[in-house]
Amino acid sequence: MARIFITGSTDGLGLMAAQLLLRQGHTVALHARNNTRARDAHAALPDNAGVAVGDLSSIAGTCDVATQVNDLGTFDAVIHNAGVGYHGRGFTALITPKERAQ
Repeated sequence: MARIFITGSTDGLGLMAAQLLLRQGHTVALHARNNTRARDAHAALPDNAGVAVGDLSSIAGTCDVATQVNDLGTFDAVIHNAGVGYHGRGFTALITPKERAQ
């Protein structure tokens, strides 16, 4: 069986993937953005191989998570599930005021 690390595994698709993989007999390590989510993930999946805690929205946070994961050992696969939330409709266009006036 494989050792798998899943980012963003405290709810939604990440948690469902972790549940399925654990039921199939794989070893799964989890990731949580903060300690509250880490406790919730550990409670939902007590047979996990560890929970790395950190916010991946910054380089420093990502490096800290990477250090924690490396301390857990080697992995056969990583599921990059953590993402940026959708906060409404809109976009930023890089146009000049002159182009905007046309």
